Amino acid sequence: MIRAIDSINPRSRTIVYWAATLIIAAESSVGGFWDLLRIDYVRDVLEQQLSYPPYVAVVLGLWKIPGAVVLVLPRLPRLKEWVYAGEIFVYTGAAASHFSTGDIESGTGPLGFATVTMISWALRPGNRRDPAPHTASLAWLPFAPAQNTFTTILFWATTLSFTGALLSGSVADLIQRPETLAGMQALGYPAYFLLIIGSWKVLCAPAILPPRFTRLKEWAYAGAFFNFSGAVISHLASGSEWYHVGYTFLFTLCTLTSWALRPNNRVLGNLYPHRGRHQSPDEHASAAHRIG
Repeated sequence: MIRAIDSINPRSRTIVYWAATLIIAAESSVGGFWDLLRIDYVRDVLEQQLSYPPYVAVVLGLWKIPGAVVLVLPRLPRLKEWVYAGEIFVYTGAAASHFSTGDIESGTGPLGFATVTMISWALRPGNRRDPAPHTASLAWLPFAPAQNTFTTILFWATTLSFTGALLSGSVADLIQRPETLAGMQALGYPAYFLLIIGSWKVLCAPAILPPRFTRLKEWAYAGAFFNFSGAVISHLASGSEWYHVGYTFLFTLCTLTSWALRPNNRVLGNLYPHRGRHQSPDEHASAAHRIG
């Protein structure tokens, strides 16, 4: 498949890439504003037909509009991976929601947008695809944690914490454990949402825990962050007890901490250019060759 993509005429590849990207960016920005305003169409589809709580539209709008901007802006390849992941989660989630309510026809539209998203992702140029190794792209960060025994222990402690929570939560979601179902309905979500989110969550640990597969890890971290931060917002909007907000916020921090501290062989590109020992030019070239 990669060879087939690389064999596409460069001009045609650029045209198709920008056509697909602008379609997704336009849909996300316009749809995001509609979501924020909760226009009649959004309320009819999202709240009446699919039975989601009203605040979900606002959350989607707040995520989709910045995502559309990131897709159009130059460079920012690492952030673009998170946006592409988010777009796929939104579109496939929308399709699955329609299918779950028996509306097969309405579910084909989101699947079409998911396909266009993957075309944009597959055809994006190199400066929008691979974070350049050993660059100062995140020089504004206040620190670059050194890799030592403490950071290694902290990495694995936070990683096992949030992946364990996702894995156990996915089992409860997929079997629709009564307590889990009751909790989800208390937040205003339909029962079928457990099957959707459980299917996503069960894939996270196999993507995060083994070494390598760095691009897949970016998508898994993005999904974990969206899951936990979305849970924080849901509990706040629903007036849940403080400890529900507390532990979901804690897992959000665990996800970000694990992401920031992961070893270089688990990083797409190099997040911290000055972390670790100095590398020779030959090692730099080898590292660049292994990206992705």
